Amino acid sequence: MKGNNASLLTISSSASTKISLEAIRVGKAGLDAHRQIMLIRIPDTGDWASFKHESLELKDLAYLTAKTGDEFAILRSKKEDVLFHGGKTNCKFTGIIYDMLIEHKLALIGHSHPGEDDPVPSSDDRAVLRLIDQRSSFIISGQTGRITEFTGNPFE
Repeated sequence: MKGNNASLLTISSSASTKISLEAIRVGKAGLDAHRQIMLIRIPDTGDWASFKHESLELKDLAYLTAKTGDEFAILRSKKEDVLFHGGKTNCKFTGIIYDMLIEHKLALIGHSHPGEDDPVPSSDDRAVLRLIDQRSSFIISGQTGRITEFTGNPFE
């Protein structure tokens, strides 16, 4: 193949992500350098840090979740991304993060669920979208990497 663009034309099986996540979860593999830096910056539940705008991807959340067993969230403003480290079963936004979500200065791009192959939004997930008046967001599985888009509609 010509040039150094070979990685741009890579295709892979959907199982490859699941296999990678499992290897991290059981300790047979580690995070890549980019994701390791993310985790170093937010090692504990409730921690958050700013990153370059649009530098965080949903897939990053799946890998961080596989490593820790915790939920993570990406929040985005017009100028930066925020990575939030949640707990085993939720991301509890308080303080300045809460205020910025309510004031529409941050949007909830997505969050991870540690224990679901096919992530399903909880009633709390939907309630948050209604509270912050946001149309939709995404959940990614920390087990399979599967992504689900959801809205605040409890009947969806």
